[in-house]
Amino acid sequence: MSVNRIRIAAVDDPRLDDFRIVSDPALMRDRGLFVAEGRLAVERLLASRFRAHALLVVESALEGLEPSLAGGPGRREVDVYITDSAQLRRITGFRFHRGCLALGQRAVPGSGGAGLPPAAPGRPLVVLDGVSDPDNIGSIFRSAAAFGAVGVVLSPACADPLYRKAIRTSMGTTLQLPFRVAGAGEWPDILRRIRDAGTRVVALTPLEPATDIEAFAGSGCETGIALVLGNEGAGVSPVALELCVERVRIAIEPAVDSLNVATAAAIALQRLRASGSETVA
Repeated sequence: MSVNRIRIAAVDDPRLDDFRIVSDPALMRDRGLFVAEGRLAVERLLASRFRAHALLVVESALEGLEPSLAGGPGRREVDVYITDSAQLRRITGFRFHRGCLALGQRAVPGSGGAGLPPAAPGRPLVVLDGVSDPDNIGSIFRSAAAFGAVGVVLSPACADPLYRKAIRTSMGTTLQLPFRVAGAGEWPDILRRIRDAGTRVVALTPLEPATDIEAFAGSGCETGIALVLGNEGAGVSPVALELCVERVRIAIEPAVDSLNVATAAAIALQRLRASGSETVA
């Protein structure tokens, strides 16, 4: 990676204009950008399939990033603007950056809307139906990466996985795990295509009839699974449920009607991983 180090003398430097809009997600999307904040997320951006547009860092953060900058994908060029903490906050307008911000380009060169890796036993595809909270999106991505999911499909009503809160909550795994946001014309038919390709499309829902996740996992999962998780309030939508071949649920106390979707995702993904390991063994 070719690095251009530029020391900033004034906060009104026009080269920093893109960093002034990091708190405006709509404007960031319009410019085809997203922001990664904090050293871990920036390191994962530099190592990811996404192209880093520019970095804005304090001196101490730059020192910690040197190995990632040196080892990033070749033939890329990135501008690294060096400033101090007071100037950085004045430029961006918020304090959660920990002295280290990077702008990434949303377009992935050569992706062309390519499909995700196929699901396999113990390595499901995660499908999110209207999950609208970016913290939940980030948490689900983190669990999906931890438990070996092959990727994530998001319906058009989901929160943006490249929103800075989602990236931060995911510990940068939204930059690592393959994902696809279904277009308005693709949803929910993309579930039918996944099912027709030989993947078992399974809804995680508290609605009856549903098989307990322990019994489902214990029966052995010899085919790939697409696990569908629904909106925080409404759950999996009726149109998506119709395209699921099975329903599973997590047993909880009767006094509690449901779990947070991110918590439920973590439990279900761990059980599917365990069942896949048992099948392979």
